Amino acid sequence: LAHYPEVKRRLRQEFDEVLGKDLTKPITYKDLDQLEYCDAVTKEVYRHSPIVIIIGRVNVQNDNVGGYNWSEGTSFQMLTSALMRHKDYWTDPEKFDPDRFYRIEESDKYLLEKKKMKNTLPIFGGGIRICPGRKLALIELKCLLVMIYRKYDIELVDMNAPLKYNPDFLNACKELNVKVKPRKF
Repeated sequence: LAHYPEVKRRLRQEFDEVLGKDLTKPITYKDLDQLEYCDAVTKEVYRHSPIVIIIGRVNVQNDNVGGYNWSEGTSFQMLTSALMRHKDYWTDPEKFDPDRFYRIEESDKYLLEKKKMKNTLPIFGGGIRICPGRKLALIELKCLLVMIYRKYDIELVDMNAPLKYNPDFLNACKELNVKVKPRKF
């Protein structure tokens, strides 16, 4: 978010509208449900930096994928980052824009997303392999964003420094140097 000040501004604006400026007010489930832009930001961050690098699947019938015939029971490994930035599924795939997930039914800007969203954003899996803690994890992510950005100004120490992470089975940040200050209203 440090690289996208307009996104951070809109996110905070939503926090202030839904939760008010009383920082001692507890966050309710109803409040979280109203944080639609926060939800869109969470999804766009995931799309740009997926936590899981590879998703495995096994086909349940004979399929033709990529011009090749694959027999039932074939194991496939999908490179998540390639799926998340493929031009056939995403409008301007390299662009960071939470609006692709925010009230897309009201706009025709992101037609690809409208048509293919269900099959191209596998946060916490999908189908019979969906993570049973999916809803709770998304609630926790929203709460974390609210608790941090509602109360603090977070800035990167070096805006040009590359992100230091371990690209193993899971993407894990090794080091992130930030400045944290109480937020001024």
